[in-house]
Amino acid sequence: MPRDTPKGGWHRHLALVPAIAVGLAIALLAAYPAPLLPLARAYQALCERYPILTQLTFHAPPTLLVLLGGLVGLGIVAGVGAGSIALWQTHRFNQRVRRSAVAPPARLGRAAAQLGITGRLSYLPWAHPAACCYGFTRPDIAVTAGFVTRLDDEQLIAVLAHERQHLRRRDPLRYLALYALSAATFMFPVAAALRRRRETRIELAADRAALAVAPRRALAGALLVALKAPRIPVPGAAGLTPTEARIAHLSGRAVMPDVPTRQVVASLGLAVAIMGAVTRLTVSAASAARAVETICEFCTHVV
Repeated sequence: MPRDTPKGGWHRHLALVPAIAVGLAIALLAAYPAPLLPLARAYQALCERYPILTQLTFHAPPTLLVLLGGLVGLGIVAGVGAGSIALWQTHRFNQRVRRSAVAPPARLGRAAAQLGITGRLSYLPWAHPAACCYGFTRPDIAVTAGFVTRLDDEQLIAVLAHERQHLRRRDPLRYLALYALSAATFMFPVAAALRRRRETRIELAADRAALAVAPRRALAGALLVALKAPRIPVPGAAGLTPTEARIAHLSGRAVMPDVPTRQVVASLGLAVAIMGAVTRLTVSAASAARAVETICEFCTHVV
């Protein structure tokens, strides 16, 4: 479920904080790797005990492996943590929808039968207008009473056809995966913008499916009603949400969520910091190894 982000504001600057913080930490550790040494020595001890580790890590310097392993571990923890929370929230939302479902009115039943989704529809006696596709292994479509009463027959068909496309492609699961992936790459600010663009493409594909069975004005009218609807509060549900890109698409213009330049620059800066740390730690390890060899040769010559 894509969420358009206002252009500008403090949140755009806040999104740069992880990249700046991680970049500074990497630069400091590359220049002063002392905090990495205890783990590096532990890794060397493991390599002595299990020589296969040296082969698997391509003989990379221990300090470099500890640094990169820390970054990867940080991303995994962030992705698994955010994904687990989102999964639990979505599970609770799905349960609430299923508990609240009642028999649909005749008009909604006819529209569902026309689209072949009779057994995959949940009707919710809620006053606010909303529609979404929910569920992971076997997704279903939910429509509220507040939505049905505000839509004419063509608009109702457009909404159900849109959600049917989400159902066919299991988009709730895709949305949850995108959310977890963007959380895992949180240190790169551009990741969130790329997620929004991907979600928008998913929504536009569902709109095209709706336009195949309903007129453009019907989908536009449904989106107009959805403007007053609350957002679906969980990542793992594909809701009918009006966005700038979708409205532009209906008017014949191609618009996608922007990728802020400052986020691209910050992400590239972090990538450069990582590459610089890789180079510095590799060169430092090679210099240290050459120094040891020189000392050993000197000792042998003296003896």
